Amino acid sequence: MKISLSSSVLLLVFVAFTTMCFAESKKPAPVVTITKDQVGDVKKQAAAMYKDANYKSALEQYLKLVNYDSEDMDYNYKTGMCYLYSNVDKSKAIQYFVKAADKKDVPKDVYYQMGKALLIANLFDEAIEAFEKYKEVNKGQVNPKFNLDQHVEYCYNAKEAIKKPLEVSFKNPGKQVNSVSADYSPVSMALDTVLYFTSNRKGNMGGIVDGFGEIIADIYTSSKGDTSWSKAKNPGINLNSEAYDICTGMNSNGDKLLIYKEGGDASGDIFLSKLQGKAWQKAELLDESLATKQFETGACISQDGKRIYFAANMKGTLGGKDIFMIEQDSTKKWGVPVNLGSEVNTKFDEDSPFLWHDGTTLFFASQGHNSIGGYDIFMTSQPDPAQAWSKPVNVGYPLNTTDDDLYFTLSANARTGYVSGLKPGGVGDLDVWYFNLKDPLVRNAGSLYRASILSPQGLPAKDAMVSIVKEATGQVLAIMEANGPAAEVFMLLPAGKYKLKARSPKMGRIEQDIVITGEEGEKGIRQTLKLQPNPSSKP
Repeated sequence: MKISLSSSVLLLVFVAFTTMCFAESKKPAPVVTITKDQVGDVKKQAAAMYKDANYKSALEQYLKLVNYDSEDMDYNYKTGMCYLYSNVDKSKAIQYFVKAADKKDVPKDVYYQMGKALLIANLFDEAIEAFEKYKEVNKGQVNPKFNLDQHVEYCYNAKEAIKKPLEVSFKNPGKQVNSVSADYSPVSMALDTVLYFTSNRKGNMGGIVDGFGEIIADIYTSSKGDTSWSKAKNPGINLNSEAYDICTGMNSNGDKLLIYKEGGDASGDIFLSKLQGKAWQKAELLDESLATKQFETGACISQDGKRIYFAANMKGTLGGKDIFMIEQDSTKKWGVPVNLGSEVNTKFDEDSPFLWHDGTTLFFASQGHNSIGGYDIFMTSQPDPAQAWSKPVNVGYPLNTTDDDLYFTLSANARTGYVSGLKPGGVGDLDVWYFNLKDPLVRNAGSLYRASILSPQGLPAKDAMVSIVKEATGQVLAIMEANGPAAEVFMLLPAGKYKLKARSPKMGRIEQDIVITGEEGEKGIRQTLKLQPNPSSKP
């Protein structure tokens, strides 16, 4: 690739800088020197791993080979590919692609792959040049799967986005939560003190290593204190299995958890588990109608458990994976999946929907719209079900990066939450990160109302059904179960007057007026309510 002198200097400085940044938390592995007699065996191992897309393991072998012969085109190209498609410092791929590009018989996509690496390294002009070079070398015959024009658009979008960065800080929970393996897909409730996430770490149930060289995923949980997180624990067999178990969504109460399962009896479907007291029930298939050949991936659930949004490449898609919604009727039967439409979905992939705690704001990941690189997180809203979803808005840089950003959760304060990704100072591979924004992402959404429902004797009323009613209209905003250890319910309420109605067939009932002024602050309102005994239960 013909790069100007100034760009070349910038590239070398950037690679050196990012290498130093990532080295702060993890020392680079020592370079292994191999002999001429060992080359053949190492090459066979590397080729087999590369063919299986086990790039992480293949990288170790190709680094040996490129150290043995630094001028070999194939070694350089595949080392670059392994860096680019592994969860490591992807900017390191650039130097290997640059070296391979000048060699004979280099693969035709080298400039496209180089462009992706340059984009992730925030070298946008150089990335555009590489994408154009790919088109030039291939005489305009570009691979349609590469979506080349979209990648050029990413570069221009990113150049604008980084001019107005969000004021946000990121904190790594450390080894209490993260491991040297991939830790990702964080989900939480209305409060960011509860964290569930997915991990490929050692010690998972079954301990099986898949074809990509990763231990099959399990779900873990941790709780956040004032300054640190508790040591992550595996919740056990009611949530996890020897197959893939990935948590995808949780309601505001934190008592309903959606899990993507693949392997064994599951074929890439969504399962639901409910919390009873302190224990999760056995996860069950959400609905038989969704047990299809298509993978239903990211999913989230409304507070009352009657609406579920999920991503799938299925009948009715506008292109690739789309976001769909299913709703439960009065007989608890799930309806037909409804595509959210062209305002939300694009001809590119959408994934990882997350319904926020107001019940009307939806966050999701998309490769379309005005993404700044691969998947970005977007937000849209639908205050009235009769209206269309609003035009999606990119949540901004650096919550979104020039790499894929799929995993995102936001607490009821609209400022703090969790993401997963590669950042300097990480423990290893993908990490779960806690973020804190200066300004809320959602404005004027309301105040958090939190109530513990107790029996007349002062014990958690775990079977109580709770409804929140808008006083002015009589509209029932939500019907919830008072589950969990403290039998709590959570609701994000705009300023106004409401009435809480709680009822337990065995313990009694209560009605409580709620007044939201909008001046409650982030802590909101917290009440402890005791049920009044049913008249028939009195002596």
